[in-house]
Amino acid sequence: NGLFTDAFDPELERMRGYGFYTRLAKEGGQWRWEASTNVRSPGFENNDMAFLSRTDFIWMHANVNRRLTEETSWYRQGGTTFGAQQEFNFDGDLTQRQITWNGWIQLHNYWESDVCTFYRPETLDDRATRGGPVVGNAPEYVVNAWMSTNYNKPVVLGLTGEYFWTEDGTYSAFGSVDFTLKPVSNVSLVMGPSLTSYYGRSQFITSVEDETADDFYGSRYVFADIDQMTLSMNTRLNVTFTPNMSLELFAQPFISAADFSTYKEFEQPRDWRHLVYGEDIGEVSIVEDGESNTRDVTIDPDGAGPAESFSFTEPDFTARSLRGNAVFRWEYTPGSTLFLVWTQDRYSELNDGDFRFGRDRAALFDTAGEHVFLVKLNYWLPL
Repeated sequence: NGLFTDAFDPELERMRGYGFYTRLAKEGGQWRWEASTNVRSPGFENNDMAFLSRTDFIWMHANVNRRLTEETSWYRQGGTTFGAQQEFNFDGDLTQRQITWNGWIQLHNYWESDVCTFYRPETLDDRATRGGPVVGNAPEYVVNAWMSTNYNKPVVLGLTGEYFWTEDGTYSAFGSVDFTLKPVSNVSLVMGPSLTSYYGRSQFITSVEDETADDFYGSRYVFADIDQMTLSMNTRLNVTFTPNMSLELFAQPFISAADFSTYKEFEQPRDWRHLVYGEDIGEVSIVEDGESNTRDVTIDPDGAGPAESFSFTEPDFTARSLRGNAVFRWEYTPGSTLFLVWTQDRYSELNDGDFRFGRDRAALFDTAGEHVFLVKLNYWLPL
């Protein structure tokens, strides 16, 4: 570590890093474009004053946009955008690359539609092993479509769908429906159920020390297939009594179940191909514990070889959550406001990994909830 921190040191007492962002763009006319760069060095750290999700990246992107503002016989306006972006870490690894096309149109009846596609070629992943060697990401493809009816009407319908797949067999399908009801000008109700089906081929499970794992520097990094179903629905009711008084209600039921199987390790660093335990290498034994309704997985990574076997509990889960809140706002004098807030949280979890809508829906309301009441009063001093 020199002037800027760029290596792990357990005795380090402070970190030194840097970051910057720059953007150059043309934002007027029918043709528009932009180019930007965002950099965070490995030693950049600002958690004392703001949230920081990650560092160690050099990100860059460019877009070209064509606006269609002249009304024709079959649309009011629209536009299309073509762009690309990529990201490197400070070791020079290509961690992200993407080519994007997007098209948007608004019809004469004010219905709108948007289509977006992505292509992401093979890249490297410096986070998948949770601090271990860099591995690979398989090429990925994404198609997303959205449409909405006339938002000026008292009833608005929005539909969103997305599908993505990769060359290693991972795929995801997402769909959502948004209903907006505005019976009068000061009341709106928004409901948005969504469903996601996800099958992943590279879900991290655990890491174990193994002196025979030469390619991965003395450790084995265990991954698995994950089959996950997630259902949620956001519901929001807004009532404006006067310009100075309003009430907002929000509720979010959420159910997610994940089943893990096909345990594996990466064939070698900097590659996305796997070796499956029990098929390509080693042996797998799974024993069910009837009392705890869990399954213990034992893996011998090289069969009759010198590597020691290791065990872990299969991480299947079914999570059920119901969150809600109510916020009453009253601006009792200009600049001074009273807030009355109530929140509740109901959560339960099973370790079976089975998505059963009837059972899980009932559990949302059978679980005891945590309730929080809050009063906030502020007063604007006329100084």
